[in-house]
Amino acid sequence: MASQSVSRPSPLAGTYGEMVGEFFGTMILILFGDGCVATFALYNKISPNPFANEWIVIVFGWGLAVMLGIYVAGAISGAHINPAVTLALAATGRHPWSKVLPYWLAQVLGAFVAGGILYFVYQGALVHALGVNHLGIGQIAQSTTANGYGWIFYTFPKGFVGLFGAFCDEFVGTALLVGLILVIVDARNQPVQSNLNPLIIGLLIVAIGSSFGLNTGYAINPARDFGPRLWIALVSNFQSFSADSYYFWVPIVAPLLGGVVGAFIYDYTIGKVLAARMLGKSGTTETVGEAVREVSPE
Repeated sequence: MASQSVSRPSPLAGTYGEMVGEFFGTMILILFGDGCVATFALYNKISPNPFANEWIVIVFGWGLAVMLGIYVAGAISGAHINPAVTLALAATGRHPWSKVLPYWLAQVLGAFVAGGILYFVYQGALVHALGVNHLGIGQIAQSTTANGYGWIFYTFPKGFVGLFGAFCDEFVGTALLVGLILVIVDARNQPVQSNLNPLIIGLLIVAIGSSFGLNTGYAINPARDFGPRLWIALVSNFQSFSADSYYFWVPIVAPLLGGVVGAFIYDYTIGKVLAARMLGKSGTTETVGEAVREVSPE
């Protein structure tokens, strides 16, 4: 009897491949996002670059960073590139709970690696800027009042905002992020087509940054803050975790809670209305990952 060999599917076809997508999507997000923060922080006093010290650099830089990260991983993993998004989708039955921790690991590692890359790329500028304030590179995580530059890599609240205000800002910002992502990708609700979801979600980031960004630097993504903060911890004797009165837990906890709340608000408001009206998918669209695409007439 002739034996038949059955080839095993590649690990890349399953969760491992999705983790690769989340890793690189998040890495791209942080490289471009924190890269624009580095431009804003390290070159805003160098002539002739007056544009570098404008907040618009931050909001559009992060918007484009999110757009590019989603394009990298969208068809592979859904491009969560944010633990708050992953948790919210799992809590509302859109994502398997078994994949939450693998996604989180990939996201944090991607952000951590990106933080390390940026640290070395901008090390000359960091040494120069810290030297002006009579600080060494090992003192990068000094609080902003002590002229440290750790905030290039992670977020911090303005001194007058307070812990409650900072928590609320991150909570509301992430609730808006997740709720409006669900609006954008819902094929029943005037969906964005031709794979333009990443662009529109990038513009959503611009809107959140413009409206809620200055209180805390709008992490709205635990991996975006924790991954680079962990890298700076390794080169600053873990001072990045004690900086700003141990603020590090706020951009982790508030986005995770806010994302889940935003998803449930959508499901029990707009989602219920769409279901009650028995609306189907708009036109000839299909949802693939986070992207709503037009089906080819062929």
